[in-house]
Amino acid sequence: MSSDLVSQADIDEVSRQLGRPARDILAIAARCVCGRPLVVKTKPRLANGTPFPTLYYLTQPAATAAVSTLEAT
Repeated sequence: MSSDLVSQADIDEVSRQLGRPARDILAIAARCVCGRPLVVKTKPRLANGTPFPTLYYLTQPAATAAVSTLEAT
């Protein structure tokens, strides 16, 4: 996965995808063909000190749904 810089537009898009404010994003690890964030790289601990065990986090709703379906089968 190739990381790139995170813009405010990226943070806004990830927040929209998640339905909540995005937190502690280090990089956009992957983008969809339209350029929107698909996977984010997060800090191992959130700003408040809470451990966040997922380094790479799938955020795009359609991709998340597809992976959930695969995991359920």
